[in-house]
Amino acid sequence: MPILRVINSNLSDKFLTNETKISTILKKTISFLFLILVILIPAQKIPAFTLRSEVSSYTQFGLRGLNNSDLYIILGSSGITPEISPSYTVYIFNTKGAVTAYHKNTALSSERIELSEAQKKMLFDIINSKKFERFLKYNQEDFEFKEIKKKKIDPLLMGTTYSLTVIQNGKQNTYSYRDIEYHLKSDDQRINKRILKKYAAILDMFGELKADRGH
Repeated sequence: MPILRVINSNLSDKFLTNETKISTILKKTISFLFLILVILIPAQKIPAFTLRSEVSSYTQFGLRGLNNSDLYIILGSSGITPEISPSYTVYIFNTKGAVTAYHKNTALSSERIELSEAQKKMLFDIINSKKFERFLKYNQEDFEFKEIKKKKIDPLLMGTTYSLTVIQNGKQNTYSYRDIEYHLKSDDQRINKRILKKYAAILDMFGELKADRGH
């Protein structure tokens, strides 16, 4: 009987030793596969846009300085009264595949926006989309047909002015339009509604304006 106990004890020790080795091997294998997966998954990329104007001022957006390798998307909205400061939502994309955001609603204060992973992915999808890239080929002047002369005085518009500024590598594109919904429904022949609808769709992608695709 003592001999059997010794044999059983040795077998148990060997079994536990083998089990420990297998567990260690499995942990190392899982860690290795995870590392490979992280390496193989590409980081979010920032597209290189061809922007037109030299960057003049950016402090009104709450930016203290610019990094040429970063991409800045600034969405603004303002009312008709100058007493109310325009508000801005600023997205900063860096080359490491990260994006940060903050909201600036007064001249002296800004608030950090916490982005979920799903929101970050959505933002990178927007800036890498063909729709966004194609829109940046247009100018502010493209919102109206130059060859059509003004026939009537514009009514006093009380709607919101939506602006979009894109900054990269010391260059920028800036767009702004007041009361987009009104102008999309108006019969003013000067308005290039095709371009204005594209602008509304871009704002809609960022959640700034719900574009009515029925126009």
